[in-house]
Amino acid sequence: MSAALDAQVERMVGTGLRNRWWCIGPSAMVADKPIGLMRLGSKLVAWRDAEGKVNLVDDWCPHRGAPLSMGRLAEGRLSCRYHGIEITGEGRVSAVPALPDCHLLGKKLVRSYPVVEHFQGLWAWFGADESVPPVPLVFPEEFTSPEWTGFPISATWQTNYQYVWDNVIDIMHPEYLHKDTQYFETGVANKVKITPTGTGFKVNREIYAGDNVEVMEFIDNGAFWFRVGFHAPPACGPGGNWRVWPLATPIDEHRSQVTIWRMRHVSGWEGDLFRFMFNTKLEQYNWAIVLEDKVMLEAMPPWPAAENLYQHDIGPARLRRHVRDEARRQLAPSTVKAGTASA
Repeated sequence: MSAALDAQVERMVGTGLRNRWWCIGPSAMVADKPIGLMRLGSKLVAWRDAEGKVNLVDDWCPHRGAPLSMGRLAEGRLSCRYHGIEITGEGRVSAVPALPDCHLLGKKLVRSYPVVEHFQGLWAWFGADESVPPVPLVFPEEFTSPEWTGFPISATWQTNYQYVWDNVIDIMHPEYLHKDTQYFETGVANKVKITPTGTGFKVNREIYAGDNVEVMEFIDNGAFWFRVGFHAPPACGPGGNWRVWPLATPIDEHRSQVTIWRMRHVSGWEGDLFRFMFNTKLEQYNWAIVLEDKVMLEAMPPWPAAENLYQHDIGPARLRRHVRDEARRQLAPSTVKAGTASA
């Protein structure tokens, strides 16, 4: 590969691959007013139309470039605060109140992004070519089965999303970073093993002795997913082990939006009990663990750091290789044979 292509790959990866669904945050962040946000280095505006559907377009009025996020909503229609130009969720000019026969009417002048709302979260398709329709968004079982319940938390972290991704596929860090908030048998020599799957890979310890973290998994099926399995004692209520889905989306090269689902295999009254226990007791414990990750990752040097990796880092190393292979495929498809990217 040429040095120029390698530099392009790093620029693309630094703010997020295209042709993927990305979780832009929880459903609750889009309410009754336009909201400006940045994801994958792009300034965007989100709002709900008259039917409650979430729309997402570039935060730019095609008339004079004013930010649409400063606009007004009238019956779900977004109008620019500067001159009143109305924009649809497809990025078309639907009205120019001061000049009803304006030549801009009906033209698609603003980029729009397909959005799926599901399980209290929002996912947007960031395609390299807006004219190409997105691939289907396939949710893991925990997000679709009535036998699972849970809810998300979300916050902005002042760190490159790749640090977060490394962290949630690094199965050896919890027994040290979270020693004060979780129970671990530390100081035990061990190695890490990787098991390929049809859509990614799983990471486990070679020696498994009832560790608090049982598995970490990376999935790439048109969206990026991370599944972490935690042991949960009976005192945490019904449902067995927790499944945590920590999804980090780049805001820009230095900030990430981290949205984390906490789930258990429970339904009915047991699901109600789990949610009650979590909201009244377990949430504080959970946040203590999350904040340990946040504080550490925000203290890391700007990405990329100087590193000396060893065997325990095969999870992050495999993940980085997969993402960069996909970036090369998008940037120079003729130089990478189809199917050669390895998770």
